[in-house]
Amino acid sequence: MKALSLALAAATAIPAIAAELTPAPATPVDTDWTDAVKRALVVYDNPDTFVQKVSFAFRQQWQMAVVQPNGSNGLHLKDGASPFNSEFRRSWLGVNVDMATGTRFHTYMRFGGLPIRETYSGGRTKRNFSYTDLYDIYLSQKIHAVDGLTMRVGKFAHKFTFDLRESNAEIECVERALISNQFGLDTNWGVEFEYKPTKQDVLFVQLFANDRASSSKNPNHSDCYRDGRGLKGEFGWEDKCFIILGGTHKFGVTEHGYHALSAEYLHDFNNAYHGNKPGANNYGAGFKDAFSLGYEYKQDKLTISTNLVAAFEQQNGNGTNNIGLQIQPVYALTPQVDLVLRYVGMTGDGACKLGGDRYICTQTTAPAWVDSIHTFYMGVDLYASPKNKHAAKLMFGAEYTTARKGGSDCYNGWEFITAIRTNF
Repeated sequence: MKALSLALAAATAIPAIAAELTPAPATPVDTDWTDAVKRALVVYDNPDTFVQKVSFAFRQQWQMAVVQPNGSNGLHLKDGASPFNSEFRRSWLGVNVDMATGTRFHTYMRFGGLPIRETYSGGRTKRNFSYTDLYDIYLSQKIHAVDGLTMRVGKFAHKFTFDLRESNAEIECVERALISNQFGLDTNWGVEFEYKPTKQDVLFVQLFANDRASSSKNPNHSDCYRDGRGLKGEFGWEDKCFIILGGTHKFGVTEHGYHALSAEYLHDFNNAYHGNKPGANNYGAGFKDAFSLGYEYKQDKLTISTNLVAAFEQQNGNGTNNIGLQIQPVYALTPQVDLVLRYVGMTGDGACKLGGDRYICTQTTAPAWVDSIHTFYMGVDLYASPKNKHAAKLMFGAEYTTARKGGSDCYNGWEFITAIRTNF
């Protein structure tokens, strides 16, 4: 009987011991179709080789806009210009290559002419030319001697103002605010050092060449390229440069939200100031010096971003200054629906860039630079995936803009805009 009791005890104990030694089944990962698309874009993934991962990326944005100036569409609209625009704002195909050395190669090729936006030129509304170029191309390298330090070299975007620190795939409004677009470079050639000593702190310095081809490019200049061919921004001996120093500090971080303070300083070393005529190579940030101060507050479903900017010695020959304010609340109505508001106000004698808007200055008689601007934006963003919000979204926005120059109104009216964006 004693032997039988011991046998029964052992038989009872073995399953319990086995249960303790057997690992618990993995918790199912909450995936959706956007995760499946991202996985499909990974063409190689092996952490044991020098080239550890190779993946493709693509970013698309189609949008349409209606410019509705006051005065029954006739007060400001150019004679013969259409108030309606539609365009593939972005059509990009990219690649990322990650290596065991902490190096990443990244590039995005962008394609135009699908068709490109309609613009008013030469007395009629017409399609722009088709083009293919590199939006960005760079190498980033983790500096292993200093934990949290990364260097980037190549062609990429600058990060002056909180609006421009956000990826163009993640902005909540269809177009960036004019307070940021007045420094409106897409991407430029340069070098960046970014230091993240903690999860709450980021410091960075960026140095760029003032060599971006633009609508004012000089055919005799080194960075001139023929429309539809070549890279934008080829170096030449007369290049100048601009520098940006910045940082962000998060505090009061909880599971419900955080506070964040940010600051940036920009200085352009170009020689076109104090009333001097800009040279052919004036493709820099547009102002000699500029300061940006930002504050972000997040609490559960509500995020409020604010940005104050002061810019000095605008480079179109006026040498005037500008001050601006942006306030942008975003409220998550549901995991898949955001409500967005934005106010932007700027003042400065001939130093406020209304031309940063994509449609107002191409379709209307409004001047590119004015004395004051006020804009009010209202929008709704609908996300296909609550997990990966910016993978696919539908955006609706309406913005009212007023601008004054020389003591009188030079533009006021609505712009209604819709966009479909995908980012994988």
